[in-house]
Amino acid sequence: MEQTRLKVLLRRYLDNSLPPSALKELIAELQQDTHQDTVLQELGQALAGGAYATPTDTEKKDIIFRSILQKAAEQEAAAVLQPVKRHRSLWKAAVAAMVIILAGVAAYFAAGHRFTNHRPVLARQDVQPGGNKAMLLLADGRYVTLDSTNKGTLAQQGSATVSQTGGGQLAYDGPNANDKEIVYNTVFTPRGGQFRIVLPDGTKVWLNAASSLRFPTTFPANERRVEINGEAYFEVAPQQSSPFKVAAPHAEVTVLGTHFNVNSYMDDGAVKTTLLEGRVLVTHQGRTVALKPGQQAQTKDGIRILEQIDTDALMAWKDGRFSCNDIPLEDIMRQISRWYDVQVIFKDNITDTYSVEISRDVPLSKLLQFLELSGGVHFDVNEKTIIVKK
Repeated sequence: MEQTRLKVLLRRYLDNSLPPSALKELIAELQQDTHQDTVLQELGQALAGGAYATPTDTEKKDIIFRSILQKAAEQEAAAVLQPVKRHRSLWKAAVAAMVIILAGVAAYFAAGHRFTNHRPVLARQDVQPGGNKAMLLLADGRYVTLDSTNKGTLAQQGSATVSQTGGGQLAYDGPNANDKEIVYNTVFTPRGGQFRIVLPDGTKVWLNAASSLRFPTTFPANERRVEINGEAYFEVAPQQSSPFKVAAPHAEVTVLGTHFNVNSYMDDGAVKTTLLEGRVLVTHQGRTVALKPGQQAQTKDGIRILEQIDTDALMAWKDGRFSCNDIPLEDIMRQISRWYDVQVIFKDNITDTYSVEISRDVPLSKLLQFLELSGGVHFDVNEKTIIVKK
């Protein structure tokens, strides 16, 4: 097909003048890689009113183009329209496919336009994402507010100097202590907060939202032990003579030097310990198992080992992303609830699984719109409450 003919079909579709008899022709042509530039250019200009140029990054353009067309080819794809029956007509299938294409290009251009066929997320006021904020409980019972802006020395705790280095990081500097000198600090992140801590041995800890880490301000010579609630990622500084132990509800993790993640959120069910590098020992109810990289131990009423964990998705929170691949909506909404500090209420029983890949820096409405693109779910936001329904 000539490029001119394809442009005519696309433009006629966009102005609602394309007859049903031409739909098969348009859908077939959308599958052709040779029309990639034409499709992106026409749809991009339609969305941006000509203000946004077609992207020149070939690799990114190819990825978005192929992912869009894959969805467009599926007649069972859940569109951004009102819920539809599985056995839809050709016309409805084409409309759904085109809306998905428009949605994908809109996300790619980040133009912020809404689709006329899309029920927008209802929100009186948008909810902003979380950020670097926490509270530090000192040994004498005083609290210190932590955020991204403060820098400098905060306190002297035992033989350790406590300082904030900016960018949401707390650091402890001091020698190993004897038992009489050990004092404890605790860092609490609220819902909608995260923070990083550099422990006195050089171990780095990323603390997720609604979590806490209790630790000695200087470690004794023979053992390094901390306590975790919620979720944290550890990069443990190696010390052969001093094992590093993480105590969590229903589990204890022992390492010498490694990278691992502990999720002990009570509403997530079991405590999940996932190994990224090195080797760890997980102990629960007197039983100890060794993990290899890519394995996850789940502990509650016993120990269950899962193989080949998607560690990239698991660690997305640390890297500032939501990354969910075909998981229940309830699991996704728990993550959203913690990060945006909102309450989630399900009005309907939704058993479908969903996928999402998006920055944790976007406002809540953008993330919910992204989920709605998968179909079968709609969100109403009333201040700090999300109503989930079909």
